Amino acid sequence: MFNNNEMININNNYNNNNYDNYNKINIDNFNNNKYGNNNNNFNNFNNYNNQNYNNDNNNNDNYDNYDNNDNYPIKDSEYNLNFKPNSLDIKDNFPMLPLIGLQNIGATCYMNATLQCFCHIKKFVNFFKYHKQAINIVKKDKNKLSSSFKLLIEKLWPNDYDFFSNNNTNKYYAPEEFKKKISKMNKLFEGVAANDAKDLVNFIIMTLHEELNKANKNNNINNNINIDQTNPQIMFNNFAQNFVSENKSIISDLFYGINCSITQCGGCGIKTFNYQTYFFLVFPLEEVRKFKYNNNQFNNFNYNNAVTIYDCFDYDKKINYMSGMNSMYCNYCKRSCDSTMCTVLTTGPEILILLLNRGKGIEFNVKINFCEQLNLFDYIQYNNTGFNYKLIGVITHMGESGMGGHFISYCCDPLFGKWYKYNDAIVTPVGDFQNEVINYAMPYLLFYQKIESQ
Repeated sequence: MFNNNEMININNNYNNNNYDNYNKINIDNFNNNKYGNNNNNFNNFNNYNNQNYNNDNNNNDNYDNYDNNDNYPIKDSEYNLNFKPNSLDIKDNFPMLPLIGLQNIGATCYMNATLQCFCHIKKFVNFFKYHKQAINIVKKDKNKLSSSFKLLIEKLWPNDYDFFSNNNTNKYYAPEEFKKKISKMNKLFEGVAANDAKDLVNFIIMTLHEELNKANKNNNINNNINIDQTNPQIMFNNFAQNFVSENKSIISDLFYGINCSITQCGGCGIKTFNYQTYFFLVFPLEEVRKFKYNNNQFNNFNYNNAVTIYDCFDYDKKINYMSGMNSMYCNYCKRSCDSTMCTVLTTGPEILILLLNRGKGIEFNVKINFCEQLNLFDYIQYNNTGFNYKLIGVITHMGESGMGGHFISYCCDPLFGKWYKYNDAIVTPVGDFQNEVINYAMPYLLFYQKIESQ
């Protein structure tokens, strides 16, 4: 709990737009004596799963290799990813990227761009090509989206592909079966109307996780309503235990991170902590630009200047001051009080997806400077597997509406690190990624992959 003098300082910092100082006071002090000295309280979420809730020390999540052996040690009641030394990997079977485009079958550029980004995530591809769970899905239930993904990846990563043929230019596949599947499963994707790539990303992640979840649904969940919401260690432990008990899939392991909403009452000064998962972050670029301008008025900041990807993360952790009609009810004061609230990233997923929301009209032309290497040390509070990310996929959009225009994807070859442009059926190498993509493209979705700690 903060005393009254500390609350005054915090409010003054807010009024002076000193967000960094506020964050140091309010957020970066989780592991103090009040909450114990356990430095592992906020480990990476996936490692938390392995270390704290799994008694099998050999159960290490390593999606780089998948065993296609029928004796693969996976049971219906557990999610065991213990791989053998001779397990398979796409790099063992593919001397180079197949470079297969996707035909536009009627306003499906949003789908083609999205699928190419997913199909260039190495661990994701390995899972659908070699993992027994994915293989069995095709045999048992062809009505699932995961079955369609398995078949799609077999087309984009074919085992019988002739890499050295002179006829491999402009190879493409018409994803008609996949389009029929998503149209049947969700009316949003019916017909030939244009759709938004972000909606398909959301649908793919949620649906695949639901289908591939191997968690034991009979696990006891701790729904203790009397839990101390002012203790971040207790809140995190309770949240992580419950989530891991109910969610164990390739999707949750790759795409899910944890963030924390921190609310501080202006009356009593008590902070409460609430954790939740996320699988992509949304950055409204016009709001980011306004935020940057308001905090740099005395530094000769031109409102028309480009914002950076780090400006987006600064905006994401900004302090929101709530008063009047927006005040929040405090369980300790037993009344509505003025308060401050912010959201911080507690852990980062292995695949971090960023949605750059451009809006319409003049807002659409907000220029953003993004980068191939991303260091999130100042933004992810606790993560013992590193804070560095590398860019592996970009979806760009031309047109002032996510429901129209044209989507193109740029994907990094997961085998050798080369960049390629996927414009539906046409695949071309990117000569100068900095000039062609970083400096020129209008990014809509960015896919980053964590650079694992050595």
